Amino acid sequence: MGIRINLLLDHDLADFRNADDVLARLAPTAEAAQAVCRDRLASDPDRPHDSRSAWEAYLSSPREPGLRRFTGPGSLLLCVTASTARVRAGGRWRGFLADEPLRRAHLLAFRAIAGALGAGFMALYADSDEVDALFLSGAPPWECVERMDRMWGPPQGGVEDVDPSLVAAARLYQPSSVWFLEGVPKSSAGPERPPSSLDRLPRPSIE
Repeated sequence: MGIRINLLLDHDLADFRNADDVLARLAPTAEAAQAVCRDRLASDPDRPHDSRSAWEAYLSSPREPGLRRFTGPGSLLLCVTASTARVRAGGRWRGFLADEPLRRAHLLAFRAIAGALGAGFMALYADSDEVDALFLSGAPPWECVERMDRMWGPPQGGVEDVDPSLVAAARLYQPSSVWFLEGVPKSSAGPERPPSSLDRLPRPSIE
């Protein structure tokens, strides 16, 4: 299967269990998500691809009362907890780093999803059992990102234009400890610069 692309973000959903509300938020992102599928089809026409054109909700499970799952175009799988959301893509992490068209297609979809869910930041990273376990436990988003920082060190620079040395490395081996942190704009002006420190991540206020 390979190591996949992951996105973790905060959200402002009033009720993450309300599938209709989540799907309404996600509906405008379907076109960007479909572009991910088209890009993967162009680069790998013999591989099976998801022909889905809209987001769908999985049935809620009594075994996962703190989690809702959704699937969307482009082989994107979204899981939402009370304060955090995670998207796992079908694309490989090495391809995301080394293939610029693939990276840009995913970024457009990820930024659309982040904006639709009211996120303040998004973290991009390779598959991680430890981060997954923390997310599924219901941990807040800033705690998940702090865990990434402890495991892998500070995030890389801008994800828009990955450092050429990292692109070259991704063509040779799996740089699984590389991750990115990006602010999400509240307008259409474009992506914000990454937060200067983890202290800028959204945290609950203490009264």
